[in-house]
Amino acid sequence: MNSEEVFFKNQSNIRFLLITANTGTIFEKPELLTAWVTEFENLLRQHPFDFIALHCQEVGGKNYERFMHILDPFIKDILRIPEVTSHYTRSRFYFDTDYTSQDTFTALGSAYFVRENIPIQQWNFTTSCFENVTKRQIFTGNLVQTQTIRKKKFPREFFPEAKWSRKGFTQARWSINNFIFDMVNVHLFHDASNIVAVEQSPSIYSNFRKNALEFTLKSLPLNSSDASVPYVIFGDFNFRLNGQRLLQHMIEKRDGSIDKIKHSDTGEISKIIIKNSQNKIKLTIGKKEFNLHDDHDSFFTTDSRQ
Repeated sequence: MNSEEVFFKNQSNIRFLLITANTGTIFEKPELLTAWVTEFENLLRQHPFDFIALHCQEVGGKNYERFMHILDPFIKDILRIPEVTSHYTRSRFYFDTDYTSQDTFTALGSAYFVRENIPIQQWNFTTSCFENVTKRQIFTGNLVQTQTIRKKKFPREFFPEAKWSRKGFTQARWSINNFIFDMVNVHLFHDASNIVAVEQSPSIYSNFRKNALEFTLKSLPLNSSDASVPYVIFGDFNFRLNGQRLLQHMIEKRDGSIDKIKHSDTGEISKIIIKNSQNKIKLTIGKKEFNLHDDHDSFFTTDSRQ
């Protein structure tokens, strides 16, 4: 019997809620925390799930040294939700918060909530066996020594310009009614420069993301017999528009022209400006700028050359 058949035989009555969320803004704007938790609470109240998996990226926000302390009220507010208190007596929290360990820090977080009557076990990556899930456990810090979560930061050579950032993945393995599956949380690379991103198709950043995702998937099997273990992958994949193809479309299909402005001292391109046949600016691209000077919907749904 394959894993799909096992799932449909044993899990037909198990209700899953699977969530992924880049929570950086919540930490940087704490006033949004209450609204976010309220929406989560409403979801639990409206739908009686049996197993809830919440996966977060950018825990602590971009300015994590300043805002990482928001994690404590974030967890406490979740634990105050009546449904969590009364129905999900078993839970696991894993939050990678030790930003001083730059060689391992990923800012990834996950929380799992299990209804009291669900037969479930969790894999211990240290002892290489499943163990019963009881009570509530909260793990923070660098998580390196945490036995029931596996965390990896991507190798340095995977990073654009070989600069460390908070990118990597975590893996948790579960067994419900003898159905084994992995929950994977991943944060892939963003486009560090829009100007560099439009130089080729696919962009160099797309290749970085591809390499990191392949690395993640190849890392999941714990041994040769693990290939058949199914997984659910969550995360912030940072997928982007194909910038070079867009420029080609604007120039070739809309009679556009392109101007490249360079720094006077370095000769590097600092801005790319696309104009239409009437010499009107339609798109401006900078390192951190991507400014479409038209209404987005009308631009992409019309063949106008204006």
